[in-house]
Formats: sequence, C-alpha cells, structure tokens
Amino acid sequence: MPASAWLAERDVDGVLSVLSEATSTDGVQPFANSVVRGLVELIPADDAGYWEYEDGRSPSDGGRNLFFVRQCARYPEFNPKMWQDVASRGLLRWWPLHDDRLRLVGTAVRLSDFVSERAKKRHPWYGEVMRPITHEHECKVLLPAPTGITRGLYFVRYAGGRDFDERDRAVLNALRPHLEAVRRRWGQQPADGAAGLTARERELVLLLRDGLTNQEIADRLVISTGTVRTHLENIFAKLGVHTRTAAVARALGNTRATDHA
Repeated sequence: MPASAWLAERDVDGVLSVLSEATSTDGVQPFANSVVRGLVELIPADDAGYWEYEDGRSPSDGGRNLFFVRQCARYPEFNPKMWQDVASRGLLRWWPLHDDRLRLVGTAVRLSDFVSERAKKRHPWYGEVMRPITHEHECKVLLPAPTGITRGLYFVRYAGGRDFDERDRAVLNALRPHLEAVRRRWGQQPADGAAGLTARERELVLLLRDGLTNQEIADRLVISTGTVRTHLENIFAKLGVHTRTAAVARALGNTRATDHA
C-alpha cells in the first residue's frame, strides 16, 4: 500500500509544511533546526535528529558526523567516546537498527519490526545501551546518498511512551524522497563560482557569509584556527581573490561585491 494511503489530511499538511521549511532554509547544515522541529511536530519524539557521516568514519569508528542536528533530548549527545565503548564491548552487532542493516531497506523501520516487546526485555542492545538512558522505542529512515556517505533521520521515545506506528512510518516514507532531493540541491550550493571548492570549503564560505570570525568558525566546525586559516588560503587561491568579502561574492555569485571590498 502506498504511503499516501496512510496519511490523513492533517498529516499531508504537516508534510508540506516540513518540505516548505526545508526548501526555504539556506545555511551550513543541509537541514536547519527548524526542519527537525517540524518533523518532531509531525512525529512526536523525545529525541530526534538528522545525521550524516562518511562510511568507515562513523562515531563508532572514532569519526564524527559530517552534519548533525538534534532536537528535544534530555540526555547528552551519544558522543564518539560512548560509541567506541559500545563497540569495544561488542554490542554494535546486536543493534537491530544498525545503519549497515538498513542501507538496502529503503523504508522507515522501527525497533519493534525486529524485536518483539517481550523479546526486547532480554535483548543485549536494549539492556546494555537503551535502557540505561531510558530509550524505549526507536525509529529510523536512511535517505538515498552517494556511495561512501550515510544520511538519515532518527526518532526516539523514552520509557513510558508509546511505540511508533504505521502512521509514523507512512509520514517518513512520504517525506523520504523529497528530503533526499532537498539534500541533493543543498549539496550543489554555493553556486557556479564555487565549483572547484571542496564540501568543507563551501561550508566555510557560508560561515564567512554569516560574518563568523576564524575562532567562531573553528568552534563551529570543531577544528583549530590554524586549519581555518589553511582552508581560507585554499579558498582564496581557488577563487582568485584576496579578501573574505570577495570570496563570498565570487562563490555565491554576488557580483555587487568586489575583490577590493
């Protein structure tokens, strides 16, 4: 049955509202906080977010998310050190919603699709990872992505909450191809002037546009100020400019700004 068959009129309105917000935002993240907030209004959750990482460099491998937007959570972020601890204890192989298991699914999935409520109480992933932080129900959907990249949305409900249902799954399945298209278009920005820049260099250009200092950029991207300066030198060289204002103008196609600004 197609996803649309499950959607009530109010759900369709909510889907359209999220897509409108997603297509109208322009920032250093593919999806702004407001988009994730809109998703949580559609699919109520105690913890939810969008994540994206390079395969082989996930937090459990000691890497970090390329992009991560989180909403609602009472608990600290499940940081790389915590992931590494879980991995060292051999628990990742027990995770029913591990990304490696979901790459070919192409639909939203719930923890309860794989583990019954009765069996969950004895399941190693639930007992060792979820229960200590009061996570009771999980729902995830991966977005289509280029080879080597994983992108997706997750939703968690804490102990005492109800499980995700078919309506929640239908909403995510209806959104999935459209959010993938939004992500693809975002990846093509900035425009033609930045064609030779790497994804990280394009990210810096957007931060320059927003007026951030080198220290603020370093804090935002969790890199050193020396690395920021190296990125800026490369950006200036590739764009053939000598100032921050000119780099933004050239990369974003704003012909009103000049190299002498």
